[in-house]
Amino acid sequence: MINALSKNGEPTQSIVDNTELFFVYNAVPVSKIKSEDELRELVFESNTDTIDIKDSSWVVTEYQPSNEYFERVLSYDDSGKLFESMNFIYEDKNYTTITLMSDLLGEQYNNGIKNILLLGQDRTTPFGSYLLVKVFDDNSLKIGVLVDIERDKISIKKGWYTFDEIKKFIVLYNSDKFSTVNSIILSSGGIVAVLSVGFILYKKYRKSL
Repeated sequence: MINALSKNGEPTQSIVDNTELFFVYNAVPVSKIKSEDELRELVFESNTDTIDIKDSSWVVTEYQPSNEYFERVLSYDDSGKLFESMNFIYEDKNYTTITLMSDLLGEQYNNGIKNILLLGQDRTTPFGSYLLVKVFDDNSLKIGVLVDIERDKISIKKGWYTFDEIKKFIVLYNSDKFSTVNSIILSSGGIVAVLSVGFILYKKYRKSL
């Protein structure tokens, strides 16, 4: 993937000196991935540097003299050049994405690790951070949630999940949101109905005076 970076943007050396670097796949959000086989194919494409990087990004983690960690998100513009689209500052290294990935993998993350792929954030899911896909030695595929999640009555612990389990979380999250919206609509409808009845009764009362 570093070769792909050097061919499609600024020179690699100017980006990765004294930094940690990782690739984030954004071309297809996790909610749109239809099967485990599709995920496996993406992991294979990542291994062989053939994955679609057009809508994806790179994240560079830099240590600052102020004892802070600076994550720069590098995205591609229409001409294929990299630009800094956003950045984050962490006062504790334990919260950087590199550390979270390393904790889940059980080893220090580096660009030479094969059979993994980091999926970008998907706003239509309960996952507020990246998801780490890994094909294990026994050929099983799991998706790693990097942090504990408590969101809209859904509780998800940090750890590895099957593709089907991740999809169930997404369905539950969206059905819960739909129920909430329906409740608001029904509540609003009830208020309107009460006000309408009250207005009709008021008009009848006024006529009888």
